[in-house]
Amino acid sequence: MSAPQDPSALTQAPVSKSEYVFQRLRQELRDGTIAPGSQIRQIEIGERYGVSATPVREALRRLEADGLIIYSPHRGATVTDMAPHDLQDLYHFRITVESLCARLAVERGTEDDFAALRRLHDKLTALGDTGDAALLSQTNREFHLAIMRVGSAYIADTIMRPVWEKAIPASESLWDDPAFVRHCLDQHGAILDALDARDADLASSRMSDHIEGARQKRLVRNKNNPSPSAPVTRRKQA
Repeated sequence: MSAPQDPSALTQAPVSKSEYVFQRLRQELRDGTIAPGSQIRQIEIGERYGVSATPVREALRRLEADGLIIYSPHRGATVTDMAPHDLQDLYHFRITVESLCARLAVERGTEDDFAALRRLHDKLTALGDTGDAALLSQTNREFHLAIMRVGSAYIADTIMRPVWEKAIPASESLWDDPAFVRHCLDQHGAILDALDARDADLASSRMSDHIEGARQKRLVRNKNNPSPSAPVTRRKQA
């Protein structure tokens, strides 16, 4: 078990211990350190963060209110796990929104915008051989949000970023498959080529095909690896 973490170690000290626990747990849920379907044990969380049971309970209530965990008298706190049909709906939603934003990016983006996207793509490409699925997923998330932001900052930051953070933990990504990584990087490059060419139809269709391919991959992954029912406290990072 990890040593208790000192709340004062945060760059910006929270106003209370419950706020500290809430921030740390929310971050671990977002980055996938605590996996969907896992059971959160209050005693272990208190020991890991160096706090008593009270701030842990208060933090869990807030996470439950945000829909990030579910509490039941028999199992305690469990991390929310999306139903398969909900996950598929999310992919269809992403296809619609992100293909629109790719089209808008062609219309609204500047050469500087596209150069920044290339740099982010180069960064993701450089990470391709690391095998760090969580880091790859996080960088991929920023890449997609960056394209959307060029098209519509409002859609990217007000609508899509909260969806990504709440519904798609980084460790629940597909980026642990080297062949998938290479394929996605190639598709990202093709999307950027379409943006550079100012071809709105091509950029939109390539983004749609890219996300549809991820949806199909997810269908196969979920069929072969259904969500575990056994409680797990923390997911080990690569």
